[in-house]
Amino acid sequence: MAKGIVIAGFAGIWKTTLAKKYSNVMDVESTPYKYDYSGLDSYDPEKVKGKEWRILNKDFPMNYIQAVKKAQEEYDIVLVWIHPEEALPYYDKYWIDYYLCFPTKDALGEYEKRFRERGNNETYIDKVISSFTHRYQQFIENPHKKIELSKWETLEDALLKMKLKLIPKQ
Repeated sequence: MAKGIVIAGFAGIWKTTLAKKYSNVMDVESTPYKYDYSGLDSYDPEKVKGKEWRILNKDFPMNYIQAVKKAQEEYDIVLVWIHPEEALPYYDKYWIDYYLCFPTKDALGEYEKRFRERGNNETYIDKVISSFTHRYQQFIENPHKKIELSKWETLEDALLKMKLKLIPKQ
């Protein structure tokens, strides 16, 4: 059985939107794997990003790696977390080949706007924006295949250019 391609995507490239739109795309959001939310009745993943009160999940990162591998068996395109220190080394260690998808430097203002529109808190936004120059250099130096998005481009645009099959949800 063929495995789905994995795309480690930067925040704000519209991973979640893409997974909601297409039946052969899965966004394996890292937050419920990295943190233990068992004490909460409900939570909005975008609003809790960057919050200090979160409790680390003792099963992370293996629970996340297992979820990614399972998604590869079921979906053509699997979207995952891109963190250079906390995620990418585990993909390499557990033989998960991936593309890196991230914006160009001149797109950063657009991404900051996207974060606010989707409800991210200021702590999260500041952290992502302030670390971008360093992260960008890490992405460029990474030996894996890359998808670099221009200012107004989304991951969906890039996948269509790559002629990957996207199956709309019914």
